[in-house]
Amino acid sequence: MKKFLQLLRELNENYALGHAYASHTLLRAIIDHVPPIFGKGNFKSVVEQYGWSATDKKYMKRLEDFRGQGDDALHRMIREREDILDFEDMPPRVLINRLIDEVVALLNAGTP
Repeated sequence: MKKFLQLLRELNENYALGHAYASHTLLRAIIDHVPPIFGKGNFKSVVEQYGWSATDKKYMKRLEDFRGQGDDALHRMIREREDILDFEDMPPRVLINRLIDEVVALLNAGTP
């Protein structure tokens, strides 16, 4: 839980400071680190196999799709052309908040 909380803290701090690439990277890390809380091996399994409501499943699919942008932030090499990622490219806050809310509920319940 400490790592999850630290990643959230750093995401909030970097977002507030205007660090778009750090924010992309940290959100990608959060998405990649929560599956064990849901009893799953990866986020795709969390999206497909967890008992989300129809709306929440759509939200989680959008976060799963965001992983590609996280790859872009992490792995695209420096180049002469201008980078394309900015804060407008981050997923809406409601998606992230819904994921965090479900993680908290699971941890409070003590089981996925």
